[in-house]
Amino acid sequence: MKTAVKTVPGDHVLGYAELKNDLLFHRIPHSKRRYYVEQPLAIGREQALAFKARYGTDVGAICRDRGIQVNLNERQGTIGQIRFRAQIELSAKERVITLYRSSMEELRQCAGVLLPGSSFSLKEVTDIHLAHELFHDLEFTELGYTNKRLDDISSLSLGPLRIWAGVTKTSEIAAHAFSRYLLDLPCLPNLLDYAYMIHSGTLTAAEFWRQTEVWSSELENS
Repeated sequence: MKTAVKTVPGDHVLGYAELKNDLLFHRIPHSKRRYYVEQPLAIGREQALAFKARYGTDVGAICRDRGIQVNLNERQGTIGQIRFRAQIELSAKERVITLYRSSMEELRQCAGVLLPGSSFSLKEVTDIHLAHELFHDLEFTELGYTNKRLDDISSLSLGPLRIWAGVTKTSEIAAHAFSRYLLDLPCLPNLLDYAYMIHSGTLTAAEFWRQTEVWSSELENS
């Protein structure tokens, strides 16, 4: 029987899971898949360790120091049928992060689905998402977007004509890594997305664990 510690997917597997959500994933050469996982993981981790050395794990203090306004909205964040947990508005005049409390509470309740014996407070779940959006602020103000820092891929070929594009999900992978290493999390926080899907009945636990084996195998053979 697998233990909870052994079954928590590693950074590379969860990063690869995020990469597979990219609209251009099918255009990524197999030989480059590992590159688009490892590079953003390294970028996010490097930035997280630098900020942690300066601020500790107080992500709220980092936002205040950087002049970022943080709003905790009591309502659900929805646009049509799409629900979201946090959003960031970036402009030359102001940068605002909005977090949706009810979505944070949902994640807090389901975290134990894939992390048996572990629990998160509402503040911890909120900090995870705040750190994630903070990384996107860093991309906007200082770092440049992660997908722009990495190699483009050929997104369309028409005879001799080729159109090149960045792999946008690498920005999400880097933000996950930033949250994980800034806040000393046991894994990339996109694991909570799958915990929520299992908790809400849109994915079974058995299917999730089967998928982790597929992701691991594909990455290993890339």
